[in-house]
Amino acid sequence: MSSQTHVVLPDQIDREDWLRLEHWLPDLQQMWDAAFLRLSDAFDPYERGEITISMRQGIGMIFVLGLAAGLLPLVGNLWISLRAGTAAPLAALALSLTELANAYAGAPALNVASNTASLLAGIEPRMPGFWAALLSSLGLWLNTPLNWLSSWILYGAFVAALARLFGATNRLQTFFAATSFTAIPMVLTGLAPLPLLGPLAVVVAWIWAAIVYYQAVRYVTRLDPVRTLLCMALPPMVAVAAAMVLALFVALVVRIG
Repeated sequence: MSSQTHVVLPDQIDREDWLRLEHWLPDLQQMWDAAFLRLSDAFDPYERGEITISMRQGIGMIFVLGLAAGLLPLVGNLWISLRAGTAAPLAALALSLTELANAYAGAPALNVASNTASLLAGIEPRMPGFWAALLSSLGLWLNTPLNWLSSWILYGAFVAALARLFGATNRLQTFFAATSFTAIPMVLTGLAPLPLLGPLAVVVAWIWAAIVYYQAVRYVTRLDPVRTLLCMALPPMVAVAAAMVLALFVALVVRIG
């Protein structure tokens, strides 16, 4: 039978088809449906009773959307670092500390930190300043989708494990494929550098993403709302508690020492 006469599920494609774009990205209609919480249409546009997006497509979507979200910060980093003629992290650190020192002029420690950062930013880099600024800015840009992917996998692994403990029977690949749509509202975080609008966009993005993630987890695990919320809330709560215990332990060691 020709591949044009039936639906080919994304996780069952032949090796020679791996480079085709549609096997690395869901289509725009699926992403649009997921953004507006029409998850049944996003996951199963062919109405076959299957989740027809693969984890591979989820990885591609997160990477592309992460690059899109990083475009505005990339422009800002290039502007700052090219003017300073140094690497983007040093230029951004010097600028932020200078602004902070100006806002709190009576804090000597901030003035010292600001002057030190400005001095470091002014040191001639080993490569020409233009290339240091360009390559470091591009590195920060590529780091955005990589951070998204690592957070998605790490957090999702804990959520999926808890869901299994609570009785879910779905496959891990299906879980990650569904939750990958959370990256769609996170594109708004790319507006963070904008004054006033940026912080609001970040808050909206996180709330919207949490709603999409919750709906996706419920859809694939078939858990009730309470168990779904517990699966999502317990990993960050445990992480915060562990960080507090570690901080107390370090403080106790320093005090004893």
